[in-house]
Amino acid sequence: MVVGYPVTQPNHSKEAQVLLDIYMMGSDGMEREENEWSLIFSEAGFSDYKITPTNGIRSIIEVYP
Repeated sequence: MVVGYPVTQPNHSKEAQVLLDIYMMGSDGMEREENEWSLIFSEAGFSDYKITPTNGIRSIIEVYP
């Protein structure tokens, strides 16, 4: 899952964003930027990827062999 901060974001998703941040802190999770995901995908042997933002705080990630 890629979690980003779009330039425009509905106010109702701010609460969910904060709750997700708190959950990640408590579960040793970490937030990654796109360049970090790119490196992970490359090292895992994927040739390409596509990140599609959604209306919420999550994005859809497609990786290709």
